[in-house]
Amino acid sequence: MNIGAGLVLVFLAGTLMGGNPLLVVPCVLAFALIPHLTAVYAGAPRSALARPFLYGMLWGVAQLGAGICVDKIGLALTGAILNGLSSAFGTLTPLIAQHSNMLGSSSGILLIAGTGVMLAGVVLCGWAGYRREEILTGTTPGRRAGRAYFLVMLLAIVSGVLAALLNIALAFGGDIVQGARAQGAAPAWAVFAVWPLALAGGLILNLAYSIYLMNRNHSWGNFAARPKEIVHPVLGGSLWMLAIAIYSSSTVFLGILGVSVGWALFQITMILVATLAGIWTHEWRSIERRIFHVNVGGVALLFGAIVMMAVANYSVH
Repeated sequence: MNIGAGLVLVFLAGTLMGGNPLLVVPCVLAFALIPHLTAVYAGAPRSALARPFLYGMLWGVAQLGAGICVDKIGLALTGAILNGLSSAFGTLTPLIAQHSNMLGSSSGILLIAGTGVMLAGVVLCGWAGYRREEILTGTTPGRRAGRAYFLVMLLAIVSGVLAALLNIALAFGGDIVQGARAQGAAPAWAVFAVWPLALAGGLILNLAYSIYLMNRNHSWGNFAARPKEIVHPVLGGSLWMLAIAIYSSSTVFLGILGVSVGWALFQITMILVATLAGIWTHEWRSIERRIFHVNVGGVALLFGAIVMMAVANYSVH
């Protein structure tokens, strides 16, 4: 089955079946594009199957923590902490764990330096977004009594670290990927065999918490009252899964440092698109130029990080 048919199946499954994109979409994608997927799992060691599932569960914890933090300290501050830590840990962990011999090379040093520049850019964009939110709402997001604020910030930090485990699941899913290739899967699609396991782990916690909230708030009837509201989250989740699928395929073409470089570029691109969209839609029109310039400086650093990481990856070959 070609990729076009596979993507159509994914879209239809996620939209028409109404299934959770963490379960339905990755399974349909993997079964559509990987021959004999059940044989791949049957032939893999149990430890190889357990690792991505466990990493996925911990990634699910990060998603729950992110939702709580957005409510408590605001989207801008939460996004800066989570994106910064997730980008750094997701980039450096595969490099250190799998290619420690390259840390002292020019490519390794440049990649580490690029990660530092990326973090600096995220901090600047996050601070500017925080100040923008403060000005537009007339309040200080995240200002809480001492201990409560400390606990929320700690949760944001832990969530940022755990959010990187989605990429770690891919980085350490080599046995599964190799099994998929042995069954005849194309290298670019073999990586899809990791996602049903990793995202099923994330689904368990998120689904359990959602059921708990709906039971506590007696809100099950909302589905019947407003059925159209189901479509947008399912569509958004399906498109998110397609983005993850495209990213994971891209790591195959990036070479030995593909998972590290790819994750960094993936995260930077998301931040850049969101930031540039805000500029394009004039979200910064009424904000002090000083704060806007800080945001522009952050964007410039993110572009610089892209160049550094691209050079680091190129110099390996």
